[in-house]
Amino acid sequence: MRFKGYTKLSLSKLTGISRPTIDQILKAESPNSNIYNTQISKINQTFELPSDYFLESRITITPPEPVYAYSDHGAGEERSERAQHLLDGLDNILDIYALYLK
Repeated sequence: MRFKGYTKLSLSKLTGISRPTIDQILKAESPNSNIYNTQISKINQTFELPSDYFLESRITITPPEPVYAYSDHGAGEERSERAQHLLDGLDNILDIYALYLK
């Protein structure tokens, strides 16, 4: 709404949905699913969006890459350059922190 320059009041006037009801929709507190679906349909028609635009996810979520913990307990395995850089940085932070503990 903000990106397109709409306020709750302007959206209310444009769609014919009351301002308190717009609040409920934005807070996901609509009283029942039939009323909610009707209100969402009005919003979709107003902006010429597909009927299921706000009812179905449009975002594809990809899981993050796994994070591996490195340990010096490995049997001769080398750490990656990035892991070594991060661990060296952590050592520096701990050294600085130790100065403040004294």
